[in-house]
Amino acid sequence: MVSSTVFNPRTGQPTIQGDLQDVAHRVHEEFDGKLDPRAVDECLARVAAEFTDAKVRSFVPLLVRRYVSDELQGRLEHA
Repeated sequence: MVSSTVFNPRTGQPTIQGDLQDVAHRVHEEFDGKLDPRAVDECLARVAAEFTDAKVRSFVPLLVRRYVSDELQGRLEHA
């Protein structure tokens, strides 16, 4: 199974790959003006890592977007 995240040695951070690139772009469009983009990246990487071993990938982008958006929206509400 191909991982959704790959470690990027230049930045020391995991990077989102393949099927989640569009999700990452859309989440950044929604939250970069409201939260630190590094916090958005961290949240995306952490949530995507939870689905690394998913046997069925069809709904992974949808689930990642939902969980990331919910968490980031919660951060905004508690800020």
